[in-house]
Amino acid sequence: MLIKLAWRNVFRNKRRTFITLMMIQFAVVLATFLSALRFGIMDSQIENVVGGFKGYASICDTGYVNEPIIDRAISYTEAKGKLLIEKHKEIEAYSPRIIGGGSMSCGDKFKVIQVVGVYPDLEDSLTHLSQRLTKGRFLEGPGEVVLGSALAERLKADLDSVVYVTGAGYHGNSANLMLKVVGIVKLPNIQENKRTCFVEMSEASEGFAMEGLVSGIALSFKDNSEATEIVKGMKSDFKGNEGIYSWDEIDEPLYMLVVVNDAANVIVTGMLYFIISFGLFGTILMMLSERKKEFGVLMSIGMSKNRLGFLVFLENVFMAILGTIIGFLVALPLVYYFHYFPITLKGAEAEGMIKNGFEPVLRMSVDIGIFVWQAAIVLLMSILFSLYPILKIHSMNEHKAMRS
Repeated sequence: MLIKLAWRNVFRNKRRTFITLMMIQFAVVLATFLSALRFGIMDSQIENVVGGFKGYASICDTGYVNEPIIDRAISYTEAKGKLLIEKHKEIEAYSPRIIGGGSMSCGDKFKVIQVVGVYPDLEDSLTHLSQRLTKGRFLEGPGEVVLGSALAERLKADLDSVVYVTGAGYHGNSANLMLKVVGIVKLPNIQENKRTCFVEMSEASEGFAMEGLVSGIALSFKDNSEATEIVKGMKSDFKGNEGIYSWDEIDEPLYMLVVVNDAANVIVTGMLYFIISFGLFGTILMMLSERKKEFGVLMSIGMSKNRLGFLVFLENVFMAILGTIIGFLVALPLVYYFHYFPITLKGAEAEGMIKNGFEPVLRMSVDIGIFVWQAAIVLLMSILFSLYPILKIHSMNEHKAMRS
C-alpha cells in the first residue's frame, strides 16, 4: 500500500518532481562527463606512447631498460617467437626489433634519428602501421625505409627520395645505409613521429652488424589493461640476461604521470561529489519545507511518524532511481559523441601537449564501468540523503506543522 501511494505521490507535484529529477540527472551527467574526460585523456596518453609504438611489454636485456644502447642485445630466432606465442596465450602480437641511433641526410638536410629494424608482418600486427600510412606503402624488402611524417617534413623527403643513414653498430661497428623512401607514416606519439624511421629486419641486421640479435621484442596482450599483472606472472620464465618488463617499468616518467593523475582524480572527484551533495540535499530541504503542513495534517489524522517517514523515503528513492536512469541515458550518447568526435585544443594548450609528446586532443573514455560507477555513486548519495526526512519527521510536532 505504501509503495503504491509513494509512487503516486512522485507525480502529484510535477514541478517539485521535475526539479528533483533534473538535479539528480544533472549530477549523474556531470560526474560521468568529467570522469570520462579524465580517464579518456589518460588512456589516450598511454595509447599514444605505449600502444602506438613501444608496446605494452618488452622482452630485452636486463640492462636495456636503464641503458638502452645497441650493445644490450638478446638472441632471436623465428622458432623463439613461435614458442613465445604458444606458451603464453595472453599475448596477442609481438614484434622483434633492432633499435639503433644515428643520423639521416636527404639532400642538404641532416637530422638525428632512431632506426627501427622490423619484420613487416609482425610489426604491422602489433602497431598497425600500414593503417597509419599517409603516403606510399609499408616495407616489403631491404633497401627501403618508411619515415615518420614529421621526420619526412624536417628532411624535406618524399616518396622515392634517397636518404643516407650513418650510425654506431653493434660492438663498435659502423652502420652505413642508403635507403629509398617507400612510405610515410604518422605515429601517434609526436616525439617518435619526429625521429623514427623503419627498415626491414635484414637491412638493420646487416647494417648494424646484429646477425641473430635484436634489441628487444615488443608485446601487446589480448587485454592490455592487465599488462602489468600478466608480465608479473611471466617474469619467472626468463633467466640470465633476458627479462620481461611492462610499460610502466620501461617508461617510468609516463607511469609517474599516471600516478599523479590518479591522485588528482581522487581530489577532483571528491570536490565534485561535495558540490553535488549540496544540490541534492537542497532539493530534500525544499521538499520538507513545502510539505510541512501536509505532514502535520497526516499525523493529526492518525498516520504514525514511522509510516509517514518511510513513505517519504520511498518517494525520494523512486525519484533517485528515475533521475539516475535519465542521467545515465543522457550521459551515454554525450560521452560517445566526444569519444568519436574529440575536442581539439588550439593555441598555447595545444603547443604544451605537443611539446610533451601528446596529441592536442581530448578524447573521452567509453569504458562502461565509468557510467555504471558514477550513476551508482549518485544514486547511493541520493538514497542516503533520503534518510534525512525520516529523522526530520520523527522530531516534528504535528500542531506546529499544521500552523506553518
